[in-house]
Amino acid sequence: MPNWLIALLIGGAFGLIVGVFAARQSAKEKPIRGGVLAKLFHYLGASAFVAVAPTVLVGSYLYKLHFFPRLLRGIGLGFGLLAVAAVCLILYAVFEAPAAREQS
Repeated sequence: MPNWLIALLIGGAFGLIVGVFAARQSAKEKPIRGGVLAKLFHYLGASAFVAVAPTVLVGSYLYKLHFFPRLLRGIGLGFGLLAVAAVCLILYAVFEAPAAREQS
């Protein structure tokens, strides 16, 4: 199993666990009105965003290279997870916008 996949699995597991608390806190501050799909994409986006730091740290540790190439590969994994979080949160906004428009 490649090192980047191990780092993504460990970071993803951490993100799915801690993402529950992040999504819950965010929903408490601003309620989600877009239905089940909006809640799902909100949770996935929060989980992916929370998973960035552990994935970068684990990925940087697993690669058996010198410091700078190790750090670059870890940061590459982090940017990949940020892209996943951005896509999930854009999909959340797609489902949330019509419901917010109806409320106002």
